[in-house]
Amino acid sequence: MKIKVDYLFSKNDKIGSKVISWGTSFIEPQIEDVPSHTSILINNRWVFESTLESGVRRISYQEWLKINKEVCKIPCTQERTLEGIIEEFRQIKDKKYDYIGLVYFGLRVLLFICFRLRIPKKNILNRKNSYFCSEVVGKMTGIDCQMTAPVTLMSKLKNDVEFLDITKLDE
Repeated sequence: MKIKVDYLFSKNDKIGSKVISWGTSFIEPQIEDVPSHTSILINNRWVFESTLESGVRRISYQEWLKINKEVCKIPCTQERTLEGIIEEFRQIKDKKYDYIGLVYFGLRVLLFICFRLRIPKKNILNRKNSYFCSEVVGKMTGIDCQMTAPVTLMSKLKNDVEFLDITKLDE
């Protein structure tokens, strides 16, 4: 069964969200409204995401909108099936948040801000059974997002939505 899939980008008033938005604004300085979070929206009904508080979860879009300010919604141009999305989600449902992977990512963003050192493609502290928000999007769509900030993913998808080859996102 075909479904509608969108990439969601958001932020909220929590301190972590503000820090992520500020810190990653240096990566894509042309973006004015910098998201701190990314997730997948299915049929304008269900959001699949990972948060600090919950880990990997599914939440209704209506509930999600109560706690998040939607910055951008970008349609996925790849054809997806409900069965495929559910199978991917089952593999990661209820997994913990990847705090250690996020710390490494944050350190590399800090090194980028201070010294303009390139952010690597691989997260050397990535934990296989834990996910932060970008990793969930990557796991569910086949995009390698272990070292991709929400703002970077948003920028690439906005600029390349018609021609995006997801296997080459980080090149």
